[in-house]
Order: sequence, then structure tokens, then C-alpha cells
Amino acid sequence: MAVENELPDLTAPAPRGEGDPVSPDLLEAELFGLEETLNILRDEFTSVAPGERAHVARHMRDTRVRIAQIRLRLLHGC
Repeated sequence: MAVENELPDLTAPAPRGEGDPVSPDLLEAELFGLEETLNILRDEFTSVAPGERAHVARHMRDTRVRIAQIRLRLLHGC
């Protein structure tokens, strides 16, 4: 016997596209999280083996790029 969804009106939110407007509050929250992530990556960079540093450095660069993108969106009004 198939089980029916008890809450049929609930759907997963669709992923937002690059050009979709986002509230400034959500962008600021994401920015805060990314800055905290960058701080953690900085600490991790100094404690990992030299062979793993390139991997951590790549994540740091990607995080910095995302931070810059969010700051630009906040400056230009999303």
C-alpha cells in the first residue's frame, strides 16, 4: 500500500539563479557565514600538512571570490 504525503502542499524551494533578486538580509547572513568560513580556513591552513595546503588555499580563494560577489550585490542593491 502506498503512503500518501500528509502535507501535499509542501514543496522544496527551487534553487535561485544567479540573476534572481535576493533580500539584503539573506545576503548579509550569507556574507557573515562566508567570513566565518574564511576565518576557519585560515586557521586550518596553518595546521594542515604541506601537501594539503593547496586544497585549503583553493577553498580560501573560492570563498573570497564569493564574498566579493556578495559585497558587490549589496552595494548595487542586489
